[in-house]
Amino acid sequence: MDRAPWTIAYFELPDGSSPYATFLSNLDPYQRSVVLLAVEEILAREGTDVCATEWGKALGGGLYEFRIRRSLHTIASNVGRDIPGMDTSDRTTLIRVFFTTAAGHVIVLLGGFDKKRRPHARWQDRQIRRARFLLREARRAGTATQFPKNGDLNDMF
Repeated sequence: MDRAPWTIAYFELPDGSSPYATFLSNLDPYQRSVVLLAVEEILAREGTDVCATEWGKALGGGLYEFRIRRSLHTIASNVGRDIPGMDTSDRTTLIRVFFTTAAGHVIVLLGGFDKKRRPHARWQDRQIRRARFLLREARRAGTATQFPKNGDLNDMF
């Protein structure tokens, strides 16, 4: 049974900045490609059902963690994407993306971090606290910006 894909959006702070967009821009190009592909092909398709798999975890109170721990090549192969010029090395990533949901089958991306770069429990706890703060702000604002569709993901390679 095919399910309708979720719409991906990102939360913006009152000043117009997006913690998720900032997180994404701070990743190296390879990691950014991995995250974009995983969000587009896995999170957008599964939504909160990712929490019933190794890809996700419900953190409580409407906050979720999308767990990316595969290489670009592995993710592309698993979802049947052929990306010309793709790095076929097995460079595994360890990225966490925080999200919540909104009415109308919408995933709202809040932020994320590179767990491989900073594996310390204190750092991770701090990131979860920040995500909870962003969740409260998103609920207060009640708005999210439509995330740009990655239909041209091939252009990144």
